[in-house]
Amino acid sequence: MSNPLHEALRRQSKLAFRRVRPGAELIKRLQLLPDNLRSDESLQRLSAWLVVPFSLWPVDIIGLAEHLIALAEQGKRPASEFQALIALLGNPPTEETCDVICEHEHLVKGGSYESLIEAQHKFDAKEARLLKDPAFLADWQWIKKHFDITKHQSDSGVIRRRMVSERNFRPDNWNFSWRSKRDRFENVFDAFCHKWTLYGMERDKPLLQKLSVNITPYGTMIVIPRYWSFDYNRDLKWRSVTRLHHSRDVPRQGAKLEANESARRALAAKARRFIAEAKRLGMKGDARDYWVMEKVGMSDSDPRQLRRLLKVK
Repeated sequence: MSNPLHEALRRQSKLAFRRVRPGAELIKRLQLLPDNLRSDESLQRLSAWLVVPFSLWPVDIIGLAEHLIALAEQGKRPASEFQALIALLGNPPTEETCDVICEHEHLVKGGSYESLIEAQHKFDAKEARLLKDPAFLADWQWIKKHFDITKHQSDSGVIRRRMVSERNFRPDNWNFSWRSKRDRFENVFDAFCHKWTLYGMERDKPLLQKLSVNITPYGTMIVIPRYWSFDYNRDLKWRSVTRLHHSRDVPRQGAKLEANESARRALAAKARRFIAEAKRLGMKGDARDYWVMEKVGMSDSDPRQLRRLLKVK
């Protein structure tokens, strides 16, 4: 039998982004708690969320788990509002979903969307022209002359523009300011990235905006760069995009399916009412089931079908 700690750490080590790495230490701290605390439902739920890919986090799971584990280590229980938060967080995605999203995240981390893009040549051609464009090169040299770009680079030499979120919401630091050197650089760099449709710069290499498909806790986002002449039929590998999106147990949908499901839910509610009535009349077993099926119009059915119906919510 596999060791639960080893299994949790194995799954956690497969995750893509650095933001999730402290989760390994939190999993170890969870294992050190006394059995009566470790079996707490909230801690169990957060333990499972610590091995979920970052793209699927609706809140800061690391911060949430750190807070709850610290309370447990001190012998304290969380406030009722915090317990409600854990309950609203719900159960984590299935392991199968996590595996699909984790695989996608490793590609995204390296800036690779080729597994989902059919028309990669459009990006390659645009990037090749940009690398030789005298106006682009002049703009970048002007920025390097007036700003110390090393102060804004990550460890890997990347500078990212400020992000534009879904529905065009902006980050908190987006409001215009010209007071500090950083303020001036961020405004200039954002305008530079806008002019050349960039995600950012990696040292002297432009990070041209790509046609991208990204998973969020709320849905699947497809971003089409403004320079891209989009061909719905040829530019994306729709089967791969659909597989990624459907990895989260998306049910089949449609007007006819919804009508059938609505009718089935109504039939299940009716069956439950007759089950309750049968119990009041003292009916049991097959006699009760066949009586209920007769009442709801399932006289030709098997009691197993009735039991399946009663599970419909």
